[in-house]
Amino acid sequence: MIIRLIIGSLFIISGGEKLINSYQNFLFVIQSYNLLPTQIEDLTARIFPWIEFLTGIFLLLGLWTKLSLRIALVLFITFLITVGQAMIRRLPVSDCGCFGELISLPLYVVFLMDIGWLALTIVALKNVQKMQKWSLDGYYSDKC
Repeated sequence: MIIRLIIGSLFIISGGEKLINSYQNFLFVIQSYNLLPTQIEDLTARIFPWIEFLTGIFLLLGLWTKLSLRIALVLFITFLITVGQAMIRRLPVSDCGCFGELISLPLYVVFLMDIGWLALTIVALKNVQKMQKWSLDGYYSDKC
């Protein structure tokens, strides 16, 4: 349960910070990775923070926990690929963009953190049934 709450809080903070600030800030970060076609960058900058934020809310509430953890897993894999390719290509990315303007971290630190987050997400997915007790999923399954 604690892992679910920690991962959920991480996504709420990360996505929420990007939603509060101008999407152009996140768009600039996306462009600095030089990974997506130009046509998709704007859409990604507008949608991605919502995906992070809503995934965090669902994890915090324990609602659709298994699906939310799977989305978190995909997000962490996406982060690892994005940061990893930037490091390999030695792109001049000064800010990972992970937490918007809240925190700026070097890419190698972000890469190591994402490996840890990915591992925690896998542990949570393997133990999702045990998390049911203190979640809305568990509450609603008891009522049905």
